Amino acid sequence: MSITRILFTAALALGTCLGFCEKTSEAFESTIPVVDLNDFYNPETKQAFVDEVAKALHEVGFFAVINPNIEITTLLNAYKASQDFFAHSTEDKEQIFNAALNGQRGYVPSEIPQGGKAKDTKEFLHVGKSNNLWPSWMDLQNPLEKLMTSLDEHGYVLQKAFALAIGESEDYFTEMTRTGECLLRALHYPAGPVPGTVWAGAHTDIDFFTILPMATEEGLQVLHDGRWIEVKVPANAFIVNCGDKLQNLTNGYFKSSVHRVEAKPDTERYSIVYFIHPRDDDSMEPTLKSIQMTGGVQRYPKATSLELLASRLRELGLASPGLLELEKNSGVLDRIKELVDAGVAADPVQKTYTIWENTK
Repeated sequence: MSITRILFTAALALGTCLGFCEKTSEAFESTIPVVDLNDFYNPETKQAFVDEVAKALHEVGFFAVINPNIEITTLLNAYKASQDFFAHSTEDKEQIFNAALNGQRGYVPSEIPQGGKAKDTKEFLHVGKSNNLWPSWMDLQNPLEKLMTSLDEHGYVLQKAFALAIGESEDYFTEMTRTGECLLRALHYPAGPVPGTVWAGAHTDIDFFTILPMATEEGLQVLHDGRWIEVKVPANAFIVNCGDKLQNLTNGYFKSSVHRVEAKPDTERYSIVYFIHPRDDDSMEPTLKSIQMTGGVQRYPKATSLELLASRLRELGLASPGLLELEKNSGVLDRIKELVDAGVAADPVQKTYTIWENTK
């Protein structure tokens, strides 16, 4: 089934605005927690919403949001534009490829998942709040920037709930992200991978958190309690998952879960995700309240947002020589080693250290 057909069917099911849909159908059983964004605006249900979100991020790292209040036409137009882009030749797409940008802007042919050896079977493009690369042969800018603006507003509400959940003021996170290094990623997973393989290997996201408005095919899986769970949510729901930076800042209280995208036979897949990042210089050191909430021992390193990103881009094979030098000179790896040597490093921190040791 073509993406146009899928999106048209979805639009008919959802109505003119995703916010008009009812709460989860009794006949549908989601595989991850589901919250209703309208509950945040209601003084009588606001605290319950915060508690549900906190529990989901603490136990699963993933949850779904119904009534996200994003116009469906904004989403459909962004999908149509990204599909048109990926349908062009490699030569056309590489007009906006620049290796010196560490994969943070423009077209990216693929990447290696954290700790992996082979590249994923996917291609994608990145759009930020400024300094973007746009193709000269189509209008990619307007539909993607409009969607990003809408997702910003959606994300600000969620960030207020996240902050309240760890005992901070509502604007604690939004102060960092309003001018942060947020990235909209449009992805194309081509048909034809070997059966039983994955489009995207097992990984965690390096950001604060990720918003996934919709995908044209299933395939997203999250590793929970040692087994892979197919992520299934109501048709009107957005998927949200915690990233490594938020995990670091909360000393692991919020969980950045490993996930992957399993390939479907004779099928191609499109998705758009929004990575919410703070500013490069913002500290991701675990907060005192988070350390108290997790047993009183700091298990994640003192680091800036950019330092954590640099380490991950090195692992993905996307870091430029300049970024590698920045990571080396920042001292972040020495601080990680201190936690490892002291025997208090959380498993994700130990993993970062092990990869570094094996590749330096």
